[in-house]
Amino acid sequence: MQAHLGRVRLVLLAILGLQLAVWSASKEFYPRWEAVPPVPSRNGAVLMALGDPEFAYRFLALTLQDLGDVGIDITPLKNYNYTELGKWFSLLNSLDSLSDHVPMVAAYYFGGTKVPKDAAVVANYLSAVGQVPIGEKWRWLAHAAFLAQHRTYNLDLALKWAYTLQRMYQSGVDMPQWARQMPAFVLSERGDKDAARQMMKNMLVTEKTMDPAEINFMASYLTDELGVAPEEVKSLLRLRGGASSP
Repeated sequence: MQAHLGRVRLVLLAILGLQLAVWSASKEFYPRWEAVPPVPSRNGAVLMALGDPEFAYRFLALTLQDLGDVGIDITPLKNYNYTELGKWFSLLNSLDSLSDHVPMVAAYYFGGTKVPKDAAVVANYLSAVGQVPIGEKWRWLAHAAFLAQHRTYNLDLALKWAYTLQRMYQSGVDMPQWARQMPAFVLSERGDKDAARQMMKNMLVTEKTMDPAEINFMASYLTDELGVAPEEVKSLLRLRGGASSP
C-alpha cells in the first residue's frame, strides 16, 4: 500500500513539474488574434444564426465591434486588414440595411485611421449606405465626404458626394443647412473660391426656410472665408426680406 502511494506521489510531482515547466516556457506568450477573420457568405452567416438574419446581424455586428481586442492586446487601426473589413461591412449591410449600428462603428472607430487607402474603404461603404433615402441615413454620406476630403485627400470625390447630398435634399430628403452647403465648403477647400461664393450667395438669397443662426453663419462665412465685402452680404440679406446680418 505504501509503495502504491509512493508511486502516486511521484506521478503527481511529475505532472506538477511538467505544468511548471510549460508555464515557465510560455508565460511570455499571449493569445494572438487575426485582426480580421475571414468573411462568411451571407447564407453561411444566416445558417450560423439558425436561419435568423436579424440575429446574425446583431451577433456579427458585435463581433465586428470587438475585433482585435483580446486579453491584454488592443490592435492598432493600422494593423487591420481594411480590404477584409470592407467585405464585413458589405455582408452586414446585406443582413440589415436599415440599422445604423455598423455604419456608426465604421465611421467613428474604423474611420479614425490615418492611412488614406484604409479610410477610402470606410468612405466607400458609408457613401453607399448614406444614399438610402430613409431617416437620417444621409449623415453617413456626409461623413464619407468628410473622409474623402480630410483622410484620403480626394477633393473631387468629396465634391461628388457633397453634390449627391444636395440632390438628395432637392428630392425631398430633409437635412440641415450645413449638409446642403457641403459643395461650397469643398469647392472652397479645392480653391474654387468663385464657384463657392456663387453657390453660397444663391443659397443665402433663395433658401427661405433657414434658421436665423444658419443665415448668420452663411453671412459670416461669405465675409470671413470667401472674401465677400460686408456691404454685398448686407445687400444679399435684404434680398431675403430683411434678415439681419451677424
